[in-house]
Amino acid sequence: PILLVHPLVPPNGRWAGNDEHAYAASFIDAQLAAGKVRSVTFTARLVPLAETVGVAFVLFALAVELFGPELGALAGLLAGALWLTSPFVLGIGHLDGVDIPFTLATVLSSWALVRWLRRRTVRALVWLGLAFAAVAGSQISGLLVVALGLAVVLVADGRARWPAEGGSGLARALARTVLTGLICVAGLWLSYLVVDPGVIGHAKLGLPYPFLDGASYLRTQDTLGAAGYVAGVAYQGGRWWFWPVSLVIKWPLASLLLLVVGLAACCWLPRPARRLAIWAVALPAAALAAFDLVMPRDVGLRYLLPTLALAAVLAGALIPVGRRWARERPNAWPHAWPVGRAAIVVLVALAATATVTSFPQSLSWTTVPFRPGYTAVTDSNIDWGQGLYTLSAWSRTHHPYVLYFGPRGVGTAAIPGARSLPADPAEHVTGWVAVSVTAVNSSNRDQLFWLRPWCPVQVLDGSILIYRFRESPGLPAAAVPSSVPPLCPGTWSTAG
Repeated sequence: PILLVHPLVPPNGRWAGNDEHAYAASFIDAQLAAGKVRSVTFTARLVPLAETVGVAFVLFALAVELFGPELGALAGLLAGALWLTSPFVLGIGHLDGVDIPFTLATVLSSWALVRWLRRRTVRALVWLGLAFAAVAGSQISGLLVVALGLAVVLVADGRARWPAEGGSGLARALARTVLTGLICVAGLWLSYLVVDPGVIGHAKLGLPYPFLDGASYLRTQDTLGAAGYVAGVAYQGGRWWFWPVSLVIKWPLASLLLLVVGLAACCWLPRPARRLAIWAVALPAAALAAFDLVMPRDVGLRYLLPTLALAAVLAGALIPVGRRWARERPNAWPHAWPVGRAAIVVLVALAATATVTSFPQSLSWTTVPFRPGYTAVTDSNIDWGQGLYTLSAWSRTHHPYVLYFGPRGVGTAAIPGARSLPADPAEHVTGWVAVSVTAVNSSNRDQLFWLRPWCPVQVLDGSILIYRFRESPGLPAAAVPSSVPPLCPGTWSTAG
C-alpha cells in the first residue's frame, strides 16, 4: 500500500554489503524532505493491522481443528479474544515490523500441521510446506519452527506406518518430510522472486543469496548484548527473568490468569487432542520461548508474541475440559459449568476494558502497580518512537533541548523548535528538556545519568519525558538512582 502514495525510494546497495540502519535513515530523510512521512507511515500500517486481526482468525480455526467443531468454536473465540484484548498487541499490531508477520506465519504453520496430522493428504502437505516457507521468510528464529515441524512430520508419519509396513513406512515418512522441505524452499524462493526476479541466478546451498546474507547479518546483529532495563533493574546483555517479569508488567492480569489456568487444563484433554496440541502448538511455542530466554538482547516482549498467540490456543482447552468435567460430575457442583463460563466472560471483559482504556497510548501501557510505565520498562515495551508528532507539536512552541529515540534519520533537525543537547548538558542546560524514555533507561543511560535524579513535569504519549529547569542541574552529588522518579508535583523539575 505504501506505493500508492508514491514514496521517494533512494538508491540502494546490493544485499551482500547493505546496511539496513544507514538505508533506513536515508529513506526517512527522503520522506521528510518530500513531506511524505505521515502518508507513508499511515499506509505502512494497513497490512500489519490486517495481519493482527488475521492472527485472531487463525487462532479460531486452529482451536476448531484441535477441539472439534462443537466446543472448538467457543475455544477459538476465547483464543482470539485473549489475543485481541491486550494493550500490547494493540500497540505493536499497527507497527510495520516483523513481529506480527512472524506471529501470523507461526500460527498458520501450527494450523497447517494439525490439518496434516488429521488428514495426511498431499494437499495438506503442500499447504504445510508453504506455511513453513512463510515462517522461514519472516524471522530467523522461524528456522527453529520449521526444523521442529519437519521432525514432527517424520516422527508422526513414521509412527503411523512402521508397525504395519516395516521399512517401507520409514521410507514413506522420509519421502514426505523431504517433500515438505522442498515445498518450503520453493515457497521461500517464490517470495524473493516476486520482489526481484533477478535473484534467480544467485543461489547458495539451494537458497537465495539475499536470504543467506540476511540470516548471516541477523546471526551477528541479534547476538550482540544490548542495554536492558526492567522493574528498576538496569543491566547489559540478556537475563532469562526479563521475559516473565515483562509479561507481568505488560499483559493484563485477567488474560494472564486465563492463560495459566488454560495451559494447566490441557493436561485433562482427551489423548488424541492432547497429542495434537503438544506436537503442533506446545512444541513450537516452548522452543521459541526457550530461544528468547537465552537471547542477549532484551529489547521487548514483542519477541514473545508468537509464543503468547499459541498459548492463547492452548488456553482454549478451558472450554472442552470444563464442559467435560461438569458432565462427568453432575452432582459434585451442579452449577460448575455456568459459573465457569461466567468467570471466563468476566476475565475477558476485564482484559478488553484494559485494552480499550489504554488507547491511544496502548504501546506504553503497563498494568498496576507498575505505573508510571517509564519507571518499569524501556525500549519497545514502552517507547518505539511513537511520540514524534506530539513532540513536534509541543516543541514548536517550547524550544526544548531534545534527545529523541525513534526512526533512524529523525534527528533534532527534523523536530520544529528543537535544540540538541550540548556536550556537557548537566552544566549548561536550562529551561525545557525533552528526552525519550528509552534514552534515559537504556540506549543513552550512561550519557543521561545526571538526569535520573530529577523528576519530569510531563510525559508525552507515555514515552517522552519533559523536564523544566530553573538553572543548570549540575552533576549529582549523591548516588544516581536506577530509575526516573514519578512526575513532579509542581511545574519545575526537582531532584529527589
